[in-house]
Amino acid sequence: MYVNDSKVSFKNVPLSYENTNLVPLRELAKALGATVAWDENSGKIEVKKGKRTMTLKIGSKQVAYNGSTETASAAPKVIQGVTYVPIQVFARGLGAGISYSEKNNTLKLTI
Repeated sequence: MYVNDSKVSFKNVPLSYENTNLVPLRELAKALGATVAWDENSGKIEVKKGKRTMTLKIGSKQVAYNGSTETASAAPKVIQGVTYVPIQVFARGLGAGISYSEKNNTLKLTI
């Protein structure tokens, strides 16, 4: 995976689930310079970068982007203690562009 043309290596690899590309939330947030707040009691996750805020909840497809709610293709999931989110949700929430190269099997995120 590439972020702003720089290759990013994750400790927890991105994966595909029900035809959706999922990425490790904290690792991608760090690569993008975003902050993550987690409320264990409610399962609510808030990601912020600059003036953009994205709010998600484990197991829910509802995502709030700066207060406006939409339905994602897949809900955030915890797999072996790591929270994964659809890459499309992350890109939309932080105003990033996303592209996929089938030839190189590579995702690119540009912000």
